Amino acid sequence: MRALRRLGIGAKLVVATVFVLLVAGVPVERLAARDMEAALLAEHSPRAAVDAALWRSRRAMLIGMGAVIVVAISVGAATTFFITRPIRRLTRFALAMSEGDLATRAPLRGSGELRQLARALNHLTSELSRSIADVRTERDLLAGILDGMSEGVLVLDHDGRIVLANRALRAMAPLGDDALGRSVIEAIRNARLTEAIQLAGKRDEPVDVEVELGRTLPRRLLVRVSRRKSPAGLGRDGRDARGPDHEGASAEPGLIAVFHDVTDLRRLETIRTDFVANVSHELRTPVTAISTAAETLQLGALQDPDEAAEFVDVIDRHAKRLRHLVDDLLDLSKIEAKNFRLALAELDIAPAIDHVTHLLGEAARRRRVTVTVDAAALPRARCDRRALEQVLMNLLDNAIKYAGEGAHVTVKARSLDQQVTIAVADDGPGIPPHHLGRIFERFYRVDAGRSRDLGGTGLGLAIVKHLVELMNGSIEVESAIGRGTQFTVRLSRAA
Repeated sequence: MRALRRLGIGAKLVVATVFVLLVAGVPVERLAARDMEAALLAEHSPRAAVDAALWRSRRAMLIGMGAVIVVAISVGAATTFFITRPIRRLTRFALAMSEGDLATRAPLRGSGELRQLARALNHLTSELSRSIADVRTERDLLAGILDGMSEGVLVLDHDGRIVLANRALRAMAPLGDDALGRSVIEAIRNARLTEAIQLAGKRDEPVDVEVELGRTLPRRLLVRVSRRKSPAGLGRDGRDARGPDHEGASAEPGLIAVFHDVTDLRRLETIRTDFVANVSHELRTPVTAISTAAETLQLGALQDPDEAAEFVDVIDRHAKRLRHLVDDLLDLSKIEAKNFRLALAELDIAPAIDHVTHLLGEAARRRRVTVTVDAAALPRARCDRRALEQVLMNLLDNAIKYAGEGAHVTVKARSLDQQVTIAVADDGPGIPPHHLGRIFERFYRVDAGRSRDLGGTGLGLAIVKHLVELMNGSIEVESAIGRGTQFTVRLSRAA
């Protein structure tokens, strides 16, 4: 019995057929032999008796062969049913596996080839599941790395069509959802980038180019385009380099472009260049004035008391301006270097406003400017006293200087929601609208000549903005030509 179980399907069919033929053939043979024996014993019988015996023998043979055929068909059908049923189960399993259902397993029933086939299919499914899991892990890792990069990555196939664009690149460049499968010139529309990609496809070394992408807020991007490496053992056309089919085609496996956003770097370079130029210009003016006045005094102006006093006043005025400029530069450098430490505390606003207006009272009287303060019954604000006084000093000093003689300046403080607001307003000539967006930039002046005549350094409002932000506040400006200007500082209320 164990030996029979070890037999394969073909051997089992042979054994079953032989068994059926033997079982069915023995009775038929016995019937035929008995009739022939009876006919031969009756040799003296008439011919009709012999013919009848032969007919009975022939009929027994036909009936026996029919019975054998019926039994063989029945056994064959039963055998086919029991053999094809596990095959059908394996077929259904294979179809489910081909459709992606790798969780099912083929039943290990029966023996021989079917059991081995089921075991092989289960092993194939397990290996395929493990391979797919490894591929998914690598894919997710690669996708996480690409999406976590600050650099943009663009991958092209050998036809120059986009096959991958990471999240950073989609933020840098105007790439739509339909970018995959399109060419670079169709998706990004930048001639310099297209030229760099075409050039990189003809060279072995990378190609670097700087492009500007975007329309509303353009970004400066440094792009390095290089050729993707061919897989090991493959030629440049993607075929087996060692096989007979390799024809030395010029098709490339594709290109990869890495985009570095250098917008802020270029802006900082521009700011640094402008800063050096502005500082040089601002320093040159007082230094030249002091040097000229001193040289005039040395050439004989000291002998004339009136001229000497005038030139000494020039030296004193420009020396103070130079000192203010150096002090503002030092303060600004400390603030931007994060070395300007503030001690935030719960403070009353009104005393700081009174102190600053008292210090600038003489300057206001000289220019016949009326300063009005409205800061009664205010809650405390969270701020730094020294920084707050410096902010108020700059804003109020600018209002007195630029509002014009006989103007009115108002300092009004209010409590609004969870904030304390301080507004410094004047009824001067106002600021043109196109200047308001740059009013807090370093060395930016609405009227450069007038500002220098009044002793401004061009750094006051930049310092004010930084100090307010260090106190977790905000500042905004509103102005209209002929109706004056108002700066509003918003600070957090004390808890």
